[in-house]
Amino acid sequence: MSMRRVPLIVIAALGVLALVVAGCGGGGKAKKGGTVTILDTEGGIDSLDPGYWYYQTDYQEMGQTTQRWLYGWKPDGTTPTPDLATGLPTASNGGKTVTVKIRSGIKYSAPLQSRTVKTADIKYALERCFLPQVGNGYAASYYGDITGVSDFQSGKAKEISGIQAPNDTTLVIQTAKPIGVITSGRALGMPCTIPIPKDYAQKYDKGKTSTYGEHQVFTGPYMVENDGKGNMTGYQPGKKLTLVRNPSWDRATDYRPANFNRIEFKGGFDATVAARKTLTSSNMLSGDYAAPPVAVLKQAVTSRKSQVSISPSGGNRYIALNTKIKPLDNVNVRRAISALVDRTALRQTRGGPTVGVLATHFIPPDIEGFADAGGAKGPGFDFVSSPTANIPLAQQYLKKAGFANGRYSGPPLLTFADSAPPAKETGEAFQSQMAKLGFKLQFRQVPHSTLLSKFCNVPKAAVAICVTLGWGADFFSGQSMIDPLFNGKNIVPTGNVNFAEVNDPKLNAKIDAGKTLTDPAAVAKAWGQLDREVTDQSYFIAWLWDNNVGLESTNANGVKSKFNSGAWDLTYSSLK
Repeated sequence: MSMRRVPLIVIAALGVLALVVAGCGGGGKAKKGGTVTILDTEGGIDSLDPGYWYYQTDYQEMGQTTQRWLYGWKPDGTTPTPDLATGLPTASNGGKTVTVKIRSGIKYSAPLQSRTVKTADIKYALERCFLPQVGNGYAASYYGDITGVSDFQSGKAKEISGIQAPNDTTLVIQTAKPIGVITSGRALGMPCTIPIPKDYAQKYDKGKTSTYGEHQVFTGPYMVENDGKGNMTGYQPGKKLTLVRNPSWDRATDYRPANFNRIEFKGGFDATVAARKTLTSSNMLSGDYAAPPVAVLKQAVTSRKSQVSISPSGGNRYIALNTKIKPLDNVNVRRAISALVDRTALRQTRGGPTVGVLATHFIPPDIEGFADAGGAKGPGFDFVSSPTANIPLAQQYLKKAGFANGRYSGPPLLTFADSAPPAKETGEAFQSQMAKLGFKLQFRQVPHSTLLSKFCNVPKAAVAICVTLGWGADFFSGQSMIDPLFNGKNIVPTGNVNFAEVNDPKLNAKIDAGKTLTDPAAVAKAWGQLDREVTDQSYFIAWLWDNNVGLESTNANGVKSKFNSGAWDLTYSSLK
């Protein structure tokens, strides 16, 4: 999100800071080689499988380092860069036929080091993203209109007819109508285009959950340390991830400098310990912890200013309200909760004003559709207009919903939040705010690794409210902020990101219409208007457009990825 891809973990800044630095970290001449160490506290990657990757940590630790996609993203780039592809797509047949040419001679790692990437491998990679055992969260949003997808998903067809590989270097995609993010190549800059050889991977893709990730072959500058037979030796979930040079990678064919020789992720660290070690040791960059602890960061900006980097994340923080759970199926109850929430107080749990700007709708600044949705001021709905709780207004909406005295009197609502600080404090603040009008929560705080995979991403879990969520644009498009989360066609059994389980046929039709637009002004207007509609329905409570902070050792030169919400781009970062 990013589920950018998007990412649900976006590192926050501290409210007492006045420092705002965009782009790179400390600066200095890049050094080739060396080992960088990154300390994780939240469990690291969610999955080894490229077809599953959708979150910030997945992209940072595996997606941008170990694999090549049809299109990649340079650190400051907002448009896709040809990677496996030789150039941007060409469209014909009124935009319904898209052709991509790929490079020849790109090799896989062992045990397939004698093989080169072919477009048939990309075809299979796209197809397997629709397999339930892969658990992809965005394929339906961006590739669901490819001809033959429905027959493939229903089992009527063994392949997707609209994805064709007429020869080893040509990929052809057929759609029933023009799809702007495919014709532009933006949706082809996602991990579903990482090549996967069908004859090698298919045996791992059988069963309830694919195990391909544990045996995958690599095309990028790095690979997970392995035994050369397709078995990962450099990975222990939540404990370690070791990346080493991929001997099959050809630097001459890749735009990424890939400066490090070795990248080591070590998990299970306390956030305070991790932050202090990063600042006081050598060869280190900050990891996946949600925010550097206040005391450590305050000291850093006083005495180690050059080691702190803050920039807008291009994402938001929000609370999801499940419309399938009573009484959240009533729009006035949802609006009441929106009016009841004190957005300013929630921001304080993460550090205060420098953490970011209070949100008034879903699409964040600098993403197409932001201005059309109302900009910073917002669309003007009364239930999102106050930066603090508006209890009288919340009571009015509860009365409209049938609660005569303006207080909730129904059963407890199953609510989940992240157990790690500062998300822990955010969840507890929300629980306290809800109690002011009688809302009782069956409140559970769980590790981030299970918050999504076992609860919020699984419709069968019947979670009423997911408190500590965030979303970032997949590729600088308003569509990527709206379509995955609010189109009913995208609700899936696992990996589901339509947390509110919205399935309104009229809204679905408007989203589908927006996907066919190609004129930039029309695209921005369409997604901005849709943002207004979903905000009006209060499927969520967006409370922050946040910032991202990174810490680095004095001899580390961290480079941030605008595509990945300001996380470190480890293929451009280096030692000084």
